[in-house]
Amino acid sequence: MGVSQKQRQGVERACQTALSQGARLVTGGTALSERNGYFMAATVFAGVARDSDLFQKEVFGPVLAVTTFDDPLEAVDLANDTDQGLAAGVFTRDLDRALWTADHLWAGQVYVNGWFVGGVETPFGGVKQSGYGREKGQEALDGYVQTRNVGIRISQPPI
Repeated sequence: MGVSQKQRQGVERACQTALSQGARLVTGGTALSERNGYFMAATVFAGVARDSDLFQKEVFGPVLAVTTFDDPLEAVDLANDTDQGLAAGVFTRDLDRALWTADHLWAGQVYVNGWFVGGVETPFGGVKQSGYGREKGQEALDGYVQTRNVGIRISQPPI
């Protein structure tokens, strides 16, 4: 991923902090210097603790935090336990479980068995600290209108 020097340094710091907080580096975690620009290797951490910075803060770089869970309720609890809520993904063969999970996740988009499922007519935007309003779809127009209500009594008021 090519970014600015400042952004890449921030991603590198996030990786170092993840290591210092006990996450296990599976792959990546370093800057790529063999090409021009500011590139960061795709990075995966496992064993990421719920209270760690990597779990709680958006990195804005190619870093994946993996945290295990024992049941769907715990997975939803983990996913909802951050200040962010742009998107969530559910991968399962059980359609009932997918729908239950999607209903319980607090995110602007929930993808099932794929990523970025939908088109330009599908609203895009987050909840909590991950955005305000919606892009794309009919909902994107809401930011350009001011809804008003005018009530008029047609009949004579009671005397």
